[in-house]
Amino acid sequence: MNATALTALVDRWRPETHTFHLRAGEMTPTLQDVFMILGLPIQGEPLCMNTASDGWCQQMEGLIGLAPPEPEDKKDRARVGASFLWIRTHFGTFPPEANEDTVRTYTQVYLWYMLSRTLFAGSGGKLAHWCWLKALTVLEHQWSWGSTALAYLYRQLDEVCRRIGSGGIGGCLLLLSVWSWDRLSVGRPKRLNQRPWTHYRNNLDREPTWAYIWDNVSEMTNDPIVMYMHYTEELDTLTSEQVDWEPYGSFYRIGAAMTDLNPKCTEELAFWRMRCPLICMWLVEYHQPHRLMRQFGLYQESPPQWQDTDHALHRLDRQL
Repeated sequence: MNATALTALVDRWRPETHTFHLRAGEMTPTLQDVFMILGLPIQGEPLCMNTASDGWCQQMEGLIGLAPPEPEDKKDRARVGASFLWIRTHFGTFPPEANEDTVRTYTQVYLWYMLSRTLFAGSGGKLAHWCWLKALTVLEHQWSWGSTALAYLYRQLDEVCRRIGSGGIGGCLLLLSVWSWDRLSVGRPKRLNQRPWTHYRNNLDREPTWAYIWDNVSEMTNDPIVMYMHYTEELDTLTSEQVDWEPYGSFYRIGAAMTDLNPKCTEELAFWRMRCPLICMWLVEYHQPHRLMRQFGLYQESPPQWQDTDHALHRLDRQL
């Protein structure tokens, strides 16, 4: 991940449209990118449940048998979740003679840890919010994880572009990084020799997603301040001819450039251009592909039809 290039890109994010405003035009990650890069399902129920923090410690203890202790200093703000260090300390080693209930608990905690570090990472990067654990209480439930992850990324970008002072970027930065590398030369790393992938021909669900193309890349080692200024200048002068609008291929050949692409990446192609609200717990963000038709190989109206993203929605949070 090139944090400096992402910072320069995020400076061009507009929460009113959920797009990056560049000289070349508007661009943003869409449900198509969520599916191609992450392979997450779009179909399913929206991930929406009560996230009130009252009694969260007791609820967590009821779900996994443990909960982190309260801060020693009562003046410290109570964390509504567990630190990654606490999770690794208490659930990092699987007990050798575990029964079925223990296996289920450790599976839930492992998924909670992974989701909190990848799809739903906070800007601080140290805490796993307890609401994601709550969503995993029914492992067999069919949630729309794709739309949930995209809504969370949109909200994190909305917040960071308004933030004054220092702070990290939350959300799925793997999605944002690969999306940027696919389309923009700004901050794009050099691909190194691709590491071998173990194929399971009897289980195609274990084939790689589009992100595997960028599995092994070079790192940016130059001065971040200098490179930020350089990336800013490049983004300011970027033309539409320098953008790869369809990195996955044209409509009838989506993913053809990657012969071992996971078949799930194109399974829900019919839903990629939905104009719909994206729901993630307490968050509601709008998916507006009509502003990005060039990313789908289609004609872009100018100006695009306006859709109010409703500033009142952005004021909603978990605080009373």
